[in-house]
Amino acid sequence: MSRASLVVVLAEDLRHQRFVLRYLERLRYTRHDVYLEKLPAGRGCGEQWVRERYAAAVKAYRSRSKRAATALVVVIDADRGDVAGRLRQFEGTLESAKESPRDAAEKVAHFVPKRNIETWILFLTGREVDEDSDYSHAEIDGNRIKDAAAAFHGWTRPNAQPPTRSISSLLAAVPEAKRLE
Repeated sequence: MSRASLVVVLAEDLRHQRFVLRYLERLRYTRHDVYLEKLPAGRGCGEQWVRERYAAAVKAYRSRSKRAATALVVVIDADRGDVAGRLRQFEGTLESAKESPRDAAEKVAHFVPKRNIETWILFLTGREVDEDSDYSHAEIDGNRIKDAAAAFHGWTRPNAQPPTRSISSLLAAVPEAKRLE
């Protein structure tokens, strides 16, 4: 696989974007290599915004990837649902837009934290968490996001073994992240 010359990030909010940016930095992408889809204005429903833009983002990825190595990272919380449910929503969105399903060879990665991105950040930085509690109001600064992204990067390296005690949505993201390499 060739390295992407552009990585597009479709994310719910600023914390999601920052986590992905920090992870991409570990993969040696610069800010110049990354395009962040504009976040929704105000404090609306970020997950709905991502779902509504998903098919168009995949279509744009496919069009650009025909002429230049491109990747797409989609970050959406599972909220009270589960990862599989979010993935089914994406499949349905593509079907409704008359787009083919995501192919295994496509550099389209889905990061779906359950319940929210803060769950991942806290877990990756050593805090005990569960995937049912809401950590969205936890105190999280830029250093904690950077450390969480570095830990996640370690999990995605060739031959790396994620910890045996983990959270399921984070483990599901490991093969997704490998789509970007």
